Amino acid sequence: MDTITFCHMIDHTLLKPEATKAQIEQLCKESIEHEFATIAIQPVHIPYAASLLKGSKTGITSAIAYPHGSWSIETKCHEIELCLGYGASDCDYVLDLGSVMEGNWNQIRKEAKACRQVTGSAILKIILEVALLTDEQIVRASEICAEENADFIKTSTGYLESPTMEQVALMTKTVEGSNTHVKAAGGFSTMDRVQKALDLGVTRIGTSSSFKLLKEFEQLKE
Repeated sequence: MDTITFCHMIDHTLLKPEATKAQIEQLCKESIEHEFATIAIQPVHIPYAASLLKGSKTGITSAIAYPHGSWSIETKCHEIELCLGYGASDCDYVLDLGSVMEGNWNQIRKEAKACRQVTGSAILKIILEVALLTDEQIVRASEICAEENADFIKTSTGYLESPTMEQVALMTKTVEGSNTHVKAAGGFSTMDRVQKALDLGVTRIGTSSSFKLLKEFEQLKE
């Protein structure tokens, strides 16, 4: 893998609620220079970021129902519509964790179907927050997301405990052979950990440690 290919797998992330306009501007400059897949930001920053990234190869991932997921389906869909209208290319929403805990899989499917429909041709990523889930819940949620044609299932928001490699493996194995990929996020700040995820079949990494990873990647190539 060359450096550009590696950068194309990274969602360069700044989701801190105190992020400033100047920090968003810097994030965009870095992403244009290195051709990161997207910048991952809060919805309030999308219009400004879209103006800076216009004509570049970097998209915009918007955090939807973030970080708790406890929005109604209608609210999530409306938020997706707004973010796409502002200029987002990807929408990462946190699924309804309460319904997962209750085993209300019909609600999870209904949510995924509605969000997929409103996202249209844009990229939809569904965040499972695996730190809160059992293996059985991870598998069932992954199955439903794949059946409803999510582009990615994502491990975590980054606000809770990092996913284990066993949990990442469960996700990649469950969606193997489908059109759904796996995005690893939450604690992927070393190349050793990232490489293990890539070896398991992960195709996208969400991280605020992009430059640290890039430096380690280059050192490994030497």
